[in-house]
Amino acid sequence: MEYDKNAPAGVQSVARIFSLIEVLSAHPKGAPLQLVSAESGLPKSTAHRLLSSLVALGYAVQDSVTTHYRLTLKMFELSSGIVNNMDILPVARYHLDRLSRETDEAVHLVVQDGVDIVYIYKADAGTGGMRMSSHVGLRIPMYCTGVGKAILATQSYADAERVWKKSAVRALTPHTITDFGAFIEGLRRVRADGYAVDDEENELGIRCVALAVPGIRGRAEAAFSISGLAARLTDERIRELARMGLAARQDILRDLGW
Repeated sequence: MEYDKNAPAGVQSVARIFSLIEVLSAHPKGAPLQLVSAESGLPKSTAHRLLSSLVALGYAVQDSVTTHYRLTLKMFELSSGIVNNMDILPVARYHLDRLSRETDEAVHLVVQDGVDIVYIYKADAGTGGMRMSSHVGLRIPMYCTGVGKAILATQSYADAERVWKKSAVRALTPHTITDFGAFIEGLRRVRADGYAVDDEENELGIRCVALAVPGIRGRAEAAFSISGLAARLTDERIRELARMGLAARQDILRDLGW
């Protein structure tokens, strides 16, 4: 989250402000000045001055008791304007909520942003499911996620290679694929099956089924997943969830008119 100290002088102030915003977004309950300074890489005096500006503009507040800083809903209002303009979200929300109720699992909708995916909607599992730590706005790499692989399976080899080379590929779990050849072979299986599986590759103990939501020409930049505890999502359960996911995707594509 540290700002780029080698950035041109003209953009350093902007970079510093956004480094503070990123730090605060990672601490929704608030963070003390010392922590904000450490995580942003800014001197305390600079961090304090810029935080005061954010407070004055209404983008952050300082708790009068703890003195911790946190972002306000004004930041959400800005980002929600972008999300609300995405055609897929208002259409998919109804079907994803229904899918979560029917499967009793968490369902997420994501969009591609560079070499990452960003969560733009989440439907929590019902009483029999589990509450996951994922949240709207979360950004994670494409290469180690079911939704990322589902999206890349609709794109070209060159696109997949570009994402791989620009990603900081590392083993997040013992199951993370870190070999490019195995990664490409996995995308071939996704194309053949019509869905992707995250087999504890991003988070231990969690499996998911993911399906891309392609555009008119077949290329996808969005996908949704059905996620749950690995112990419960057996291979047979994965296939059942895939069938339900495929049906939900057909409903979404129908309503999109694609």
